[in-house]
Amino acid sequence: MMRKSHLFSALNAENSAEKQDKIELVSCPNKDMICKEHLSVVNKCYTISEQHRKDKNFQLSIEELKNAFYKTTELNELPCSNCAALFRSTITESLEDMHAELKKMSSGIFGSKRFNSSLLMSENVLKEFENIKLCNTIQMNKPGEHYIGNYLKKKVS
Repeated sequence: MMRKSHLFSALNAENSAEKQDKIELVSCPNKDMICKEHLSVVNKCYTISEQHRKDKNFQLSIEELKNAFYKTTELNELPCSNCAALFRSTITESLEDMHAELKKMSSGIFGSKRFNSSLLMSENVLKEFENIKLCNTIQMNKPGEHYIGNYLKKKVS
């Protein structure tokens, strides 16, 4: 009887930990108006990805992280672009961790070849993320087209 209650509480603790969002907005200048929908999709994809990762279904896990990453690219206006960059770095970090895990599992004496396709996929998606980050950096460095002050100056002129 005692053992069952201990097991039940451990399962509940695990389930409650899964319900906690990976990314939370603490202070949003737009009062969560724009980010809220995107953030919920990102967190949902992230949670699904973590579940697939626990189940050792790495390809589906990578796909979910990729979906989350691409959802963040829709947030390209300031100040949301700053939050989106943070979201993307968190997602990229998770994928890098998974890549390192896959590398360990597919190399060495006890390495399994069955994870090679997932390892290759994670490598390709990381490269894809890097290319997108470079494109976004170039766009953000364009001379002041994105700032509200410049928009207002054009309207007044």
